Formats: sequence, structure tokens, C-alpha cells
Amino acid sequence: MNTRHLRSFLRVTETKSISRAAVSLGIAQPSLSQHILRLEDEVGQTLLKRTARGITLTEAGEIFRTHAMRILRSVEQGIDDVRQAAEPSGAVVLAVPYSISRIAGVALIEAFLEHAPRVALRLVEASTGQIRGWLEEGKIDLGIFHELDTFRELAIRPIAAEELLLVKPASTTDEIGTEVEDKLCALGEIPLILPGPQHGLRQIIEQAAARVGIELRVKLEVDAVALIPTLVAHGHGYSILPRSALALHDGDKVVAVRIGGGMLRRNLCLARNNAKLITSASTRCEQLTIRVLQRLIDKGVWDATKASPIADDRANKGRE
Repeated sequence: MNTRHLRSFLRVTETKSISRAAVSLGIAQPSLSQHILRLEDEVGQTLLKRTARGITLTEAGEIFRTHAMRILRSVEQGIDDVRQAAEPSGAVVLAVPYSISRIAGVALIEAFLEHAPRVALRLVEASTGQIRGWLEEGKIDLGIFHELDTFRELAIRPIAAEELLLVKPASTTDEIGTEVEDKLCALGEIPLILPGPQHGLRQIIEQAAARVGIELRVKLEVDAVALIPTLVAHGHGYSILPRSALALHDGDKVVAVRIGGGMLRRNLCLARNNAKLITSASTRCEQLTIRVLQRLIDKGVWDATKASPIADDRANKGRE
């Protein structure tokens, strides 16, 4: 489809006149009329009609106008991205869970300042449920969340897996079994402090409990994950968290023990909405985010394991 014809069509819809549109575009009126006729032939529908008040859109024209505007924006963005490939620029919004923000937020911002100075990164901290919703609505460019299900509208790239640990007050002397089934069953008998039902972490824990047929005893629901270790330290209950959520808490106040040799884990992925335009800025953001997080794992700053290449290949195939 000829983009020149699309521009001619849109200018006619703006001016509501073939003659005024021709003058605005700097072309002869017969040439402009030919652009419209060829476009209508290609679409197979009449797009414009003449009235006493000038040129108006048919019902098909109204529908096509929206798509024409989107096509031209995409083409223009593509040209800009190619020109800026050596040094991407523009704004990009990356949303991350609280725990990732604590261990990687500063490193991410500094990486952009050094390696992508013309990209304006807006780093947003939110629950994984919020992040998934924002992605689906196209409100953010990229987001990190717990991978629970397949989302057709999202392209996901596995990042890492974090072990989930039982967090309890350092003063407690209780013993919980060494097998994952025993520990999960024991958790059904103790008060837990967990995020609300919509939180990805809570959903992972609930799924694990359901597999062994127990119902968790949730004493407090706290979506502000930063508060949970402190509440545990004050003796209000136990929790199940990744070590990254404990990064700034003194080890003498809470202790974290493994559950069944590390069998309870959460998978984290970086996702984007397939329907949202991919820009050079968001592509660089994806690359830098993966690089920063992998380096934090290599350095031992983030207690996680990298996603396997096989998982990453599967995710890439899902985008095709």
C-alpha cells in the first residue's frame, strides 16, 4: 500500500476538500483524485463521498482512516528507529516488582545513564498483578512479573528463577520438616503474612499448597511486600518470600530457611505487549535490563538462577 496515497487520503479527510488538499500537498487536483481512486480500488470500498458541505467519510472510510493513521505513524517511527539505531533515543517505561527494584533499580538507572544516555527511562515499581494489567492495556513498554500462565497478547522472555524461602522471626525455636510436602503441610498450621490474592507471589504459593491438598492459614494480607519482613520480625506471623525481598533487613531479626531443598520457586520474565509499537528505546531497554540482571546474578547480588537458553528460545518462538 502506497504511503503517499494514504497521506493524500488523510489530508482530504482533514480539509474536507479535494482542491484544498491538493494545494496543501503541492500536487495537481487530478493527481490527488487518482490517489484516492487507486486507494479505493485496493481497499475494495468507497472511502469518500461528496456532499453539499464538502467531502465526508463513508462508514468504510471512517474505519480505514484510523488504520491509515496507525500505518503512517508506524512507518514514521520505523524510519526514526533505523536512523537512531546507533544511539536510540526516546522515552520508555519499565515496571518492576518491589523486590527487583530494591536489588536492581539503581544498577538499571546507572546502566541507562552510561549506555543509553538519550533514552529517558521511567522506572515504575508495582505489584506483578498491576504490571500484567498495565502491559495488557498498553500503558507501559516493558514489565517484569511472575510467569504463571500463557498470555497470548504478551511476548515474554524468561529471565530467572528465584527460590522462595520460609521467613520466620529469629527468636523462634520451632522445627519444620525437611521435605517440601511436610513444610507446606506445616504451613497450614501457622499464621502467614502474605500479599493479597491478586499478587503473583501469593498465587504461586497457593498453587503449591493446592498441589499437596492444604489450605493456608493467612493471618494478614499485605501487598506492601517491604513491610512483611518487619511484621515477621515483630512476631506477627511467618511468610514465604524470595531472598531479594529481605535484602535490606538485618539477619538477626528474621531468618529464612529453604523449603524442601529449594523446590518452591517463582519464574520471572520480561514482557511486552505484542500490539504496542516496538521502538529502538524499548529494544535497548530490554537488552540492558537482561544484561544488568544477569550480571547481578553472576556477582551473587541477586540470589537467583538464570533462565535456560531453551526457555528463552521457546519464548522467542512464541513471538513469531
